[in-house]
Amino acid sequence: MSSHRYPTKVLTGDYIRGGIGFAVCASLLVAAREISVLHYIVIAGALLFAGFMFRTWRRQKTSYELSEEGIWANGPLGRAIRWSEITEIKLRYFSTRRDRKEGWFQLTVKGPPGKVSVDSDLDAFDGFLRACAPVFKANRLELSESTAENFAAAGFPVRADAAGGSTRTSTTEEE
Repeated sequence: MSSHRYPTKVLTGDYIRGGIGFAVCASLLVAAREISVLHYIVIAGALLFAGFMFRTWRRQKTSYELSEEGIWANGPLGRAIRWSEITEIKLRYFSTRRDRKEGWFQLTVKGPPGKVSVDSDLDAFDGFLRACAPVFKANRLELSESTAENFAAAGFPVRADAAGGSTRTSTTEEE
């Protein structure tokens, strides 16, 4: 069994961004003299930044474990999903540049107890991809084209035939 956490450096940056955003929104609310539509927009912004800081706190308090039995998220709102119970795996890529050369991956594993999501900032993220790759075949999961491409781009090719031949792709014939 291996235990993994998000690095402090990543979390510190998120706390700073969330804190600055919340402070700006809160100071605008304090400075407002009368309630207007803009007031409600700023309240929504403050709630958004507060939610982001809660998410960051939850990531700090959660440890993620891989074992032969499954994947665990131990902490606030934690989950445990056994490999045999997994019903869906998605690997998404979020680009931060137009040329798609920089960005991060988000791995989402779903099962009856809920879902566990981790992103590529987590230490030993490759271990999660390595552990999830054979589950497509073992559980006969559908494999979306984007998930297959993202696993391959990360260095863990998952072929359509490995998932029991079931892929969700749209086919159209050109005349």
